[in-house]
Amino acid sequence: MLCAALIGCSSSQPPQTAGQDSREGAGTRADVNASSQLTPAVGADAGVAYPLGGTPSSELAGTASAFATRNAIYQPVRFTDLPGWGSDDVEQSWEAFKRSCAVLAGKPGWSAPCTAARSVDARNAASVRRFFEKNFTVYQIRNVDKSASGLLTGYYEPTLNGSRKRGGPYVYPVYGVPRDMLFLDQRRLPSGARDSAIAARIEERNVIPLSSVSSGNLKGVYALQLGNSVPDIRDKKLRLRQAGNRIVPYYSRAEIERGYLNAPVLAYVEDPAMLYSMQLQGAGRIRLPDGSILRLAYAEQNGFAFNPPIANASTKGRKILVRGVEIDLEEGAVNADASAGGGVQADDVPQSPLLRNAGASGNPNAAATDDTGVSAADDGATSPLLRGFNLVQGAKPAVHPARASMSGSAGQPNAPQVQQSAQVPADPGSGQALSGKPINYLFATSDPSYVFFRTIPDSANGPIGALGVPLSAGRSAAIDPRTTPLGAPVFVSTADTPPGAPPITRLLMAQDAGGAIRGAVRVDFFFGSGPQAQVQASKTRQPAQMWVLLPNGLKIAAKESRVRVRGAAVAPTLDCVVNDPDLCVESGQ
Repeated sequence: MLCAALIGCSSSQPPQTAGQDSREGAGTRADVNASSQLTPAVGADAGVAYPLGGTPSSELAGTASAFATRNAIYQPVRFTDLPGWGSDDVEQSWEAFKRSCAVLAGKPGWSAPCTAARSVDARNAASVRRFFEKNFTVYQIRNVDKSASGLLTGYYEPTLNGSRKRGGPYVYPVYGVPRDMLFLDQRRLPSGARDSAIAARIEERNVIPLSSVSSGNLKGVYALQLGNSVPDIRDKKLRLRQAGNRIVPYYSRAEIERGYLNAPVLAYVEDPAMLYSMQLQGAGRIRLPDGSILRLAYAEQNGFAFNPPIANASTKGRKILVRGVEIDLEEGAVNADASAGGGVQADDVPQSPLLRNAGASGNPNAAATDDTGVSAADDGATSPLLRGFNLVQGAKPAVHPARASMSGSAGQPNAPQVQQSAQVPADPGSGQALSGKPINYLFATSDPSYVFFRTIPDSANGPIGALGVPLSAGRSAAIDPRTTPLGAPVFVSTADTPPGAPPITRLLMAQDAGGAIRGAVRVDFFFGSGPQAQVQASKTRQPAQMWVLLPNGLKIAAKESRVRVRGAAVAPTLDCVVNDPDLCVESGQ
């Protein structure tokens, strides 16, 4: 997930609080009250809270300032308040911490602790523990309703069987970043842009909204129709495409499965369920026929929110548990949306075998490319992810969110009358129908999100996370970067663990993110690679509490300096804990 999917790192949704409750864990002090007054540190800039530099964190709980963002509340506590802090083998987190420093050492607030880390005896747990206690302030993360309980799930790096060539059982394409994907920084949008069509131009891969358009100069001007697209929570950019004289949301999963996109094919795999799982995990390995490994990392996402088909009591087909979500893999359960029009699937469009019975028309001018022309073979693969698991049944199946109309600008009085580009094919999203015939896998149409990959060198290290460093099995985690700064140490403690799932109470490094990881007290534990990691990840879904360790002296961009205990609450205005556009971008930046 590694930024994935989900993975990738793509989509802005309200925090998910599934599995959260208001109970306090055994390690939470009764006197820690998230509704207490939040006051800035002495000498701090107005509206900015600071941990106190140079003071051992064990002394800070009574003096450090609490703060809040729009998505979470942060209450300072002592390290001695952390359940299991004194018994955790914290030295095992040291390599992961050094990898965080490789990225963060040049950033404000991180230079001092990363420099001090060079003199620490990493083999000695007591020495490592003293280092964190001296250089960091610990804050308990609470939900906006002041509850402390959240959710811990698990993920891993899957291995799939595949080939660089299409043929035999290898018929499911793994796509690289589409060549036709465009990006729009939502902060450049004028007020009311979603309610009326506005003009825009394209500069390389960037969409630039125009405040005004001259009727005598419409060359290179397009009608911008955003529909229900949402920006990525990290870069605040929308994923779009050009469709004739319009710029519209990028293709949904169902459209991508029909081959509408223009993207390189990195490989073909034999198991569509494992491919979907790899998209949700955000990384994976493909074992090629000669035994070599093609390693993949998250590269991009199509701009849709993660919305998997959730298994329920009536689900009769296969199911998998991925990042705490039980997903329905029932076949033949969904009909694609039907509309007027139709046509014949173009021979040169490598339509996904997931949709081989749909009979929909493709876009003959926008095709994913590889260097073979082998026909798709029947899918007889069974995902190893699905073998031997007794999974609990979940909630109501997800509903595919309504997609904005892809109709042209005709009939829209405010739409600029711009010229049709002769270089761009007709938009397959308008006028060409999905046939309504059965589609083999439910997720092929019910989840509109889609993850694209890039190849990376294979090594003994873990996959690359959202921070840009290899993940460490058992000591790296994916978080919501709005509520937990990427790279920061976090301490987690689970409660009410299910049978066969040991409690997880330890220091981790927040080095990854993912579309399924949303919320204040939300952490996804990285188990590593291989079958054992797969088994452990599939069983992990536990209530948890969470603390973040911030360097002493780090500037915390909490503009609201006080939360009122009585009377109307002051609403925090920021999403991000730290003002760092490399890791978390505010809407107003």
